[in-house]
Amino acid sequence: MARSLFDRGRILIPSSVLHARGARAWWAAVIALSAMLLAPLLLVDVPPLLDYPNHLARMVILAADGRDPILARFYTPHWAIIPDLAIDVITPALMQWLPVHVAGRIMLGVVLMLPVLGTIAYSRALMRRRTWWPLGCVLVAYNAALLEGFLNFTASIGIALLLAAAWLRWRDERPALVGLLAVPGAVVLFFCHLMGLLFFALLIGAHEIIHLPALIRRPVMLVRRMLFGLAVFAIPMALYARSELSGMEGDIDYLSPTAKAAQLLIPFVNYSLPLDIATAVLVTGGLALGVALRRLWMPARSAIALLLLAVLYLAAPFEFKGTSNLDTRFVVLLGFLLFGGMIPVAVPPVVARMIALAMIGLFAVRMTVLGSVWMAHNDDLADLRAVTAGVAPGSAVFVTTVAAEEDPAYWNSRPAARRLSNGLRTDAHLPALLLIERRAWWPFLFDNPSQQPVETNQPYRALAERVGGMPPHLALETPGAVDLCGFDSVLLLQAGAVPNLNRYAADRLRLIAASDVAALFEVKPNAACRVKASH
Repeated sequence: MARSLFDRGRILIPSSVLHARGARAWWAAVIALSAMLLAPLLLVDVPPLLDYPNHLARMVILAADGRDPILARFYTPHWAIIPDLAIDVITPALMQWLPVHVAGRIMLGVVLMLPVLGTIAYSRALMRRRTWWPLGCVLVAYNAALLEGFLNFTASIGIALLLAAAWLRWRDERPALVGLLAVPGAVVLFFCHLMGLLFFALLIGAHEIIHLPALIRRPVMLVRRMLFGLAVFAIPMALYARSELSGMEGDIDYLSPTAKAAQLLIPFVNYSLPLDIATAVLVTGGLALGVALRRLWMPARSAIALLLLAVLYLAAPFEFKGTSNLDTRFVVLLGFLLFGGMIPVAVPPVVARMIALAMIGLFAVRMTVLGSVWMAHNDDLADLRAVTAGVAPGSAVFVTTVAAEEDPAYWNSRPAARRLSNGLRTDAHLPALLLIERRAWWPFLFDNPSQQPVETNQPYRALAERVGGMPPHLALETPGAVDLCGFDSVLLLQAGAVPNLNRYAADRLRLIAASDVAALFEVKPNAACRVKASH
C-alpha cells in the first residue's frame, strides 16, 4: 500500500507497519545498541578524538581552580557568558570525585548517547509510537564531528532533540509544562552550543509552521503562539548580546563546491573509507529508493526542518567568527534527522527483516573496526607516555610534528587511529597529556576568551603567541628558524618518519627519548636564547 511522502501530521498508515511490536524487544534493542556504542570507552583511557585531550587539559585546570601552584602559574579560570560551556561545568565537578580519565570517559559516554536518545525520543513524539527505524541512528553516532572532538556541539544535538520531542508531544495539550521545560532548556542549550539552540529553534519552528493556515483565521491565537515562542528564546538572545562572541569579528571562509559536496559524508566518517562510503550509500540510497517507491513517510514538520537544514548547509561558510566546520555541523544534524524525521512504510515483512539484518550487520562491522582502532591506540599512548616520562613538572615544552604532506608514505603505513578516513589527523592534541599527566606547559591549549573559560598567564601567553600554529619539523634543522628561547624541551610528533633524529641543531638540542610516535629533546640551557641573540 503506497503512501505519500509528506503528510501534515496525521497518521495515515497502518499502526502495524510503524509500531515496534513488543515493548520488551524494543527496549532490549535500545539497551543492547547503547551497550555496544559505549563499549569502546572501556578499551582505552584516552580515546583518539582529535580535540578531546585539549578539552580534558582545560577540565584539569578548571578542576584545580587555582589550588595547584604549577597549573596556576600557567593558567587562570576566566568565567564569562560563553555559549560553549557544557563540558566545562560537568567534567571538573566529576573530577572532584573520580580520576581524570574516568571522569573524561563518563563525560564522553553522556555526549555520545545524547543524540542517539534524542533521535529516538523525537521520532517517538513525531510518530506518536515506538518504531524501529530511529534506532538506526547508531550508524551515525560515531560521526566525524564527534571523532574530531566537537563535544559541546554533539551534546547540544541530543538536548535539542529531547526538548523538541517534548514540544511536539505536549505543546498543544500541556503548554504550561512545555514552557517550564523549554525556557530553561533554551538557556541550557545556549551555554551548551549555539548550533544546538538553532537546531531546537528549527525543529519547533517547523512544528509551528504547520499550524499557520489554521491560525491565520484566529489572529489572537497566532499572536499568543508567536509570543510564547519568543519568550522561549528571549533569555538566550539577551545572553548572546552580552557575550564576547556577539561583537567578535573574524574571517569568513567558504569551501569550494567540490569540498562542500565531500562534506556530505561527514555523518558516516569513521576509520575505513570504503566502509564509510558503503554505509552512506546504503542509508541514503535506501531512503531515495523509498521515496521513489512511495514507501517513505515524512511528516510535514520534519520535512520542513530537513529542508531548512539543507538550505543552511548550502549557504553557511566553513569558518565564521573564529569557529571552523560551521557548515559541516549542519550535515551532522541532517544525519540524525534522517533517522528521527522519517520512517519506511508498507514494507513487506521479508524485506523489512532483510533491511534490519543489513543494518545490524553494518553496525556490528563499524563498531568492530572502531573498537580495533581504539585498542591499537593504546600502543601509541604507551609510547608517548614513555617518551615524555622525563618531562619535569612546571617545564615548558615546544611541540612540532611531521605533517602528512611531508611524508605521505609514512602516514599511509601508520595506525588508523592517527587519521580519520577523510584524511584528518587525530593526534595533534595528544601533547595535552603533558599538562594532564606531567603538569607541564605546551603552547596550544584552547583558551579563546569567547569560547573557553580559561586564559593563559604571562609569560606563557607571549610564548604561545610567538609560536602561533604548530611548526613543521624541518624548521628545527636551521638554527634561528624556530625560536626556542623560554622552552625547556621539544616534543616531535611522528618521530618515526625522521631517519636521523640527531641531525637537529646539536648545539641547541639533546635527544632524550624516542619512539615511532614521538621524540623528546632537551633544549640546552641558554643555548636557544644565545642563538636568538646572535641573529
